[in-house]
Amino acid sequence: MNLTPNEVLIIVFVALVALGPKQMPEAVRRAATALTKLKQFSRSVKSELDEAVNNSIVTSAHDEFLAKPSSEKPAEETANNEGEDKDSS
Repeated sequence: MNLTPNEVLIIVFVALVALGPKQMPEAVRRAATALTKLKQFSRSVKSELDEAVNNSIVTSAHDEFLAKPSSEKPAEETANNEGEDKDSS
């Protein structure tokens, strides 16, 4: 939502007429506080959703990897696993 300077002036003028000069500063403070709390809430919800999605992606990738037969696993892993078997004997 992009407001032009003219639209902001109209909103301020209507608010000044409706609230009066004595109540206007307190109304602006309350509106700014409410916007700040809304932004904080929005950021926290976004970060929680991002974390949940990332965890879901990692879990599904891990499950897919474990579900593959060993012949389909990357050559590096197969080589690493064979090398570990030789070292342990």
